[in-house]
Amino acid sequence: MSNLIHKKLFTVKSAGYSLSADVTLMNRDLIVNLNGGDLPHLGGIVSFDQQTGKIEQVYFASHDGRKHKDILLAKLFVDQIADQVPGNLCVTAGIHIDGITGAQINASYPMTSELAMGVVEWVKNFELDFIDPQYTTH
Repeated sequence: MSNLIHKKLFTVKSAGYSLSADVTLMNRDLIVNLNGGDLPHLGGIVSFDQQTGKIEQVYFASHDGRKHKDILLAKLFVDQIADQVPGNLCVTAGIHIDGITGAQINASYPMTSELAMGVVEWVKNFELDFIDPQYTTH
């Protein structure tokens, strides 16, 4: 049996900061942690259930009580790859840039897309390694 857990860190740089996707592939399922900027944190979670097609979002409150907007990047990531991943998907996001500019906000979307496409291509390397679970009757 081959190793069913694979990890990789993807990083892109633009507009004066880095955005990373720390990815764990567990057989068919993916956990992705999007982070970057001056203060990485946990701002929100977006999950995708491969069997039902359901997407769910969890927003965490920010320091001033508003909801973290970096969940928009997690949602973009999920939207772009959900139909291309072999299993369930969970994406966390937490990116903070002190004094963020409009240009940096605008850059975050293509940066996230670039990371998402890199992850999809990477996952294809393991398609022949996926194992179907065996269930026994009780």
